Order: sequence, then C-alpha cells, then structure tokens
Amino acid sequence: MQKVEEWKHLLESRLRELLQPFEPLVLYQAMSYYVFQEGKRIRPLFLCAVADALGGNIQDAITVGCALEFIHNYSLIHDDLPAIDNDSTRRGKPSCHVLFGEDIAILAGDALLNLAFEVLSKKENFVSMDEKDLLQVIRILSESSGHKGMVAGQVMDIKKLGDVWSISLKKTACLFSSAFACAGVISKRDQLLHSLISAGVKVGVLFQMVDDYKDKDGFYSIYKDGIAQIIEEKYHECIRTLEGIGLLTQEMEFLLRLVLSPVKTP
Repeated sequence: MQKVEEWKHLLESRLRELLQPFEPLVLYQAMSYYVFQEGKRIRPLFLCAVADALGGNIQDAITVGCALEFIHNYSLIHDDLPAIDNDSTRRGKPSCHVLFGEDIAILAGDALLNLAFEVLSKKENFVSMDEKDLLQVIRILSESSGHKGMVAGQVMDIKKLGDVWSISLKKTACLFSSAFACAGVISKRDQLLHSLISAGVKVGVLFQMVDDYKDKDGFYSIYKDGIAQIIEEKYHECIRTLEGIGLLTQEMEFLLRLVLSPVKTP
C-alpha cells in the first residue's frame, strides 16, 4: 500500500529529526534504543489514515504521530522494568534496562514522555495547526496517557483491580482513541471527535485481542481458542463503524488487515 509506506518512511525520518544525538550520550542512546528499532508504527499510521481521510495536513499528522510514538515507547521502557513486567527482551533484543541499567532506563522513559510534549508545544513544528489546536492535542494525549488512561490501566493490571476488558480499555485502547481524536483536531473536524474516539477504542480493543492471541494471555486466557471468532467479529465491527463515519479508505482497510494478520480466523 503506497500511501502507508510513504507515511511510514516520513515517520521514520521525522522521528530522527526530532530525536537527535545529544549529551549525555548514554541518555540519547537509551531514549532512541526502542524508538529507532524497526516497529509497525501502527498508532501513528492510524492517525495518518484518519487525517488523510478527513483532509488533514499529513505533515502535521506525522509530527503528532511522532509525539504519540515517543509516548508509546516510554511506556514500553517502563513496562519492561523488573518492578512491572520484568521482561528481559523486546523484539528479540535485550530490554532497555538490561542494556543500560534500570536507572538510565527509568530516566530515558521519563525523557521520552517529556519530549513528546516538547514537540507538541512548539508551533514552528507544525504547518496548519494553531495554538488552540496544539493545546487540544496536548490535552487529548496527556489524558489518554496519564492517570485517566494508560497509566491507570497499568496500575489496574499490576494491582488486579479490574477485568481484562476494563484494563485493556485504559492500557491500550486509550492511545488508539487519542490517535483518532488527534487526527480530527488536525483536520479541523471537532464535530467528529466523539465518533472518532469511539472508533479508536474499537480498533484499540481489536489490537489488544490480537496481541493477547499471539501471547496466549489476557483475552486469550478467557476465551481460549474461541478468541479467533471474537476477533473476527470485532474486526467486522470496526469495519462497520469506520464505514459509518466515512473513514473506510483503502489505507484504513490495509491497516486493519495488518492488525488482524497474525490470527487464523474461522
């Protein structure tokens, strides 16, 4: 899919523009370690797909997508720490804390979160967005990634404070919904924000179900092999929802199929 490949190339280039070497070098190395590894960039790509469908500025979507990617990667660094998930590898390589130490990994995650909002606070980083738009994007991302969203979901998971549905809505779906909502702001389509958030939540839940299917935990632990049927139903629900708000473009269908691809559906 040509457009998606172009967006991914632009994302990779923009990430390197926004996160360049600095001193102390070890902090830069730890911050960039996950960010520059080959990843799907699925959240910013959905953001670009929504913005493109709504006529938004793709260059601005790329930059907001990079901020979203910084937030996502900060969360991965912290999730992998011994105090949380205690994962020694990610993407087939040593985890950030294994390579750089827990102390530097914690600080690198902190710095990535701050970098995301530093990027968003500079109007010169954007083409078509004014201060009001940027403030709205900052609000959306801070709420979805903080104590009302992703961090709350992580705490719920650690302390077993909810079921897999409620945890996934906070821990995973919030960042997907924020990607859709930010695209609405970029495209000056505030009247669609509620519908975009709802669609993003559905895509986020689908993503988490597929991830749990691969890892054999979370949703899989509840539904076992029946999860494939549920995933297929959720996929078609996403299709219907996106079609209903005029977002079912070829690029959006491609990204949804990419999310679904690891699952052998009935």
